[in-house]
Amino acid sequence: MTPKHENFPSGLEACLLLVFLLGIEFMVGLLVQDSSSWTGISPDEVDAVIMVLSNAVLFTGVLRYKGMSYAELFHSSAVSRNRTLLLIVPVLLLVPGLEMVLGVLGGWLEAWQPVPDSQQRIFDDMMANGVHSIITACLVAPVLEEMLFRGLILRSFLQQYSRWVAILGSACLFGLAHMNIYQFLCATIVGVLCAWLYQKTRSLWPGIILHSASNGAAICVYRMTVSKGGNVAWQPTAGAYMAALLSAALGIYLLRRLWASDSDPGL
Repeated sequence: MTPKHENFPSGLEACLLLVFLLGIEFMVGLLVQDSSSWTGISPDEVDAVIMVLSNAVLFTGVLRYKGMSYAELFHSSAVSRNRTLLLIVPVLLLVPGLEMVLGVLGGWLEAWQPVPDSQQRIFDDMMANGVHSIITACLVAPVLEEMLFRGLILRSFLQQYSRWVAILGSACLFGLAHMNIYQFLCATIVGVLCAWLYQKTRSLWPGIILHSASNGAAICVYRMTVSKGGNVAWQPTAGAYMAALLSAALGIYLLRRLWASDSDPGL
């Protein structure tokens, strides 16, 4: 059954939706922090709790308005979930190449515009909570962000705009949602890849896997940098660049083979 209001949100409505989400997060943040003394929520867990509760409020309202179920949000393809999950290996093969690209572009950006101390402290705080940081970055954020930016926003954009306008528009909104130029660049590139995967599969699972693995790789690079005193960033060797390139090429080849063998016209 086709959901109601299939074209919601439009570009402007998507922007307003993000502003609305920020407002919900602000209100939920006040409630969580005020109630942390009797709920037992530790400071390390606050960000993840705020993210989950805020998105739950948003999705409850939007999915009801659109007449969609969570199952349809996650996977609306005629191809089975099990077949879609075959893409996990080739998707993961893309990650080393992706991280090399992000590292190079991020290095150029920081050389042009060094990270302010205040922004660096925010990044450090995001990474400093150990297991909580890993759970938030590699599980909570990828699932919720893919639900919003690909499951709701990109899905609607694909109904209204050309394919690449929809992909680039949703990816730029994903980058802007991070609200700083350093994460904007990396998030937009990751957003383009996740949007491309969603457009090809009509499933959130490949994008969630890529998003989660990319965040996990970023945490690993951060840990290696900290282990060197935080003064010297980890520098890949020429061999590492070549291995990442070959891995990405193999991943793209396998994806094309899997999609070419599928009878679903949407792919």
